[in-house]
Amino acid sequence: MSEKIRKILVAVDGSEQSMAAVRYVCSSVQHSKAEVVVYQVMSKVPEVFWDLGRDPAWEKKIASLRAWEQQQETLAAGFMNTSLECFKEAGFNPGSVTTKIGRQKEGIARDIIAEARQGYDVVVIGRGKASTEEGTPLGSVASKILGAATSFSLWLIGGKPNSDKVLIAMDSSEGGLGAVKHAGLMLNQSNNSMTLFHAIRGISISTEGMEDIFPEAYRQQLMNDAESEIQPALQLAREHLKKLDIAGERVSTKILTSVKSRAAAIVQEAKQGGYGTIVVGRRGISEVAEFSMGRVTNKLTQLAKEQALCIVV
Repeated sequence: MSEKIRKILVAVDGSEQSMAAVRYVCSSVQHSKAEVVVYQVMSKVPEVFWDLGRDPAWEKKIASLRAWEQQQETLAAGFMNTSLECFKEAGFNPGSVTTKIGRQKEGIARDIIAEARQGYDVVVIGRGKASTEEGTPLGSVASKILGAATSFSLWLIGGKPNSDKVLIAMDSSEGGLGAVKHAGLMLNQSNNSMTLFHAIRGISISTEGMEDIFPEAYRQQLMNDAESEIQPALQLAREHLKKLDIAGERVSTKILTSVKSRAAAIVQEAKQGGYGTIVVGRRGISEVAEFSMGRVTNKLTQLAKEQALCIVV
């Protein structure tokens, strides 16, 4: 990842969660490394409703629709002004932050994706209201953007996360190292800390007779070997962060072995350790080529509901 200015698209809808996304970007992103666009797609009233205005019985309803549209435009403009003030208070150069309100063309998600493909490096969006409901991992718009995020990194904002502590979930893959570089370039605030975290899944013995094939001593040796194998990647990650002038005392490493679920271990570590941000590569070292997103990352999108989950391409 080069030192070029990163283009960030913050997709908003005027909600409290959207403002949480704006505030997160304000507090987490390096000012000198980013060009930010706060973008809202305005839902349009179908043309058929305006056609009905020719019917005298619909005249009052049409007037109400026009008033509704005007109210939505006023609310959107107010949200944008609040967003600009937030970036200004955070110390961003006014010229590096702009706002954009677009009329819906194909659909809210499709319009955001189309905008994102105009050279943006990162898209930031709230998880969506539905994500707070039981069994619903993401809102429909966020879910559609996640599926399309193969050319840009995606930050999914849940709750009201802080950027003081960053948990970088990594393995020895190119994607793991990419997550480290992304965190170092984009989330390098002078007062935050970063933890390089690696979880090693254990071998579950649930079938009778399997303990003879995988005795405890052998299973422990596999864990020890896996822990040794990740060390070069962790060292390389530290070197990359050092090149970005991130002091060694701000970087720590942690390895957990014999976990049942790597994604669950990552989220549990984030909760227990007070990490507001989880950074992960979109794909890992053992992922199937036919799938655009790895199993662990996919599971994290379902579990990391109170953190900023940064999925790096």
